Amino acid sequence: MAEATPGRTGKADTAGRMLGIVVFLVGVGLLLAVFLLAYRDLIVADDGSIFRQMFNLPLTLAFKAGMLLVMGIASSAIANKGIALYAAARHTEE
Repeated sequence: MAEATPGRTGKADTAGRMLGIVVFLVGVGLLLAVFLLAYRDLIVADDGSIFRQMFNLPLTLAFKAGMLLVMGIASSAIANKGIALYAAARHTEE
């Protein structure tokens, strides 16, 4: 006797897939925003005297780098959650 393999028994979760794609795109948009902020902050020069720039620059760069790191991690986590939602919606009940 030939054994039949069961087919897909559940329906595709369209709403879950769309939600996953939307969340992923929001995460990618936030990543682009972080990269644009980093690019803008690195390109724009600070006005002021050379002494003010010399003492404030390391502290300012460290603060901005820390904030950009936090924003980058958060937006990457959001994009990852969108991928996970999309993948979970693709799995059907067996």
